[in-house]
Amino acid sequence: MDNKGWSLKGSLLFLLLLLSDLLLCKSVASLPICPSGAVNCQVSLRDLFDRAVILSHYIHNLSSEMFNEFDKRYAQGRGFITKAINSCHTSSLPTPEDKEQAQQIHVHPGVRENEVYSVWSGLPSLQMADEDSRLFAFYNLLHCLRRDSHKIDSYLKLLKCRIVYDSNC
Repeated sequence: MDNKGWSLKGSLLFLLLLLSDLLLCKSVASLPICPSGAVNCQVSLRDLFDRAVILSHYIHNLSSEMFNEFDKRYAQGRGFITKAINSCHTSSLPTPEDKEQAQQIHVHPGVRENEVYSVWSGLPSLQMADEDSRLFAFYNLLHCLRRDSHKIDSYLKLLKCRIVYDSNC
């Protein structure tokens, strides 16, 4: 492997270490829900939603930071964004386009059995010898993570509003 390949692997390893460092340094370590490790404590639904919203927002912020840093360092002038716009493996999942559409979804939509979900198939691209292919695979992965974490963050806030505040937000 040439020096360029090792340099890229080292840089990507650095990004992963940076992410783990951010998680540890910003005190995101999970805190016990029950005080003093009590086994039979009760936690309100509001408190659970508060925690979930805080964590989803934090994860979205981290995924955005990682994407922006990768874009700045490795993707400038390569035209990756035009290829990545509709290439997320989760794009086929039906999701509302905006807040108004999301508000019209039933809270209990029912169980969908035997539904087939797409699987991320980008691992072989991350292992290719061609640097542009590897860089695009990482770019696309981070792009999709940012996109999906934003949707999760938004829908979780909407769900909290519906369930905890009876849609009075």
